[in-house]
Amino acid sequence: MGIPLWSGNIPTYGDVTSQVKLWDDGTEVNEYPGAGNHQPARGPGGILESEKIIVVNDGFTYPLIPDLIKVTITPL
Repeated sequence: MGIPLWSGNIPTYGDVTSQVKLWDDGTEVNEYPGAGNHQPARGPGGILESEKIIVVNDGFTYPLIPDLIKVTITPL
């Protein structure tokens, strides 16, 4: 799933921030964001898992995406 770049013959353009999601890649067991002992900034060694890639739903609180970034598509 992603942001479609075309709708028929009409290109997508403008602010698409509302379509951006935070994804969990399912490779390691979730830890408290930015503070878990096994997160990459603290070195290797997380508890591995093999789950599907899904929209984040881990019970932790994250900033709203529009408070962090703005994504705009401009056709050439």
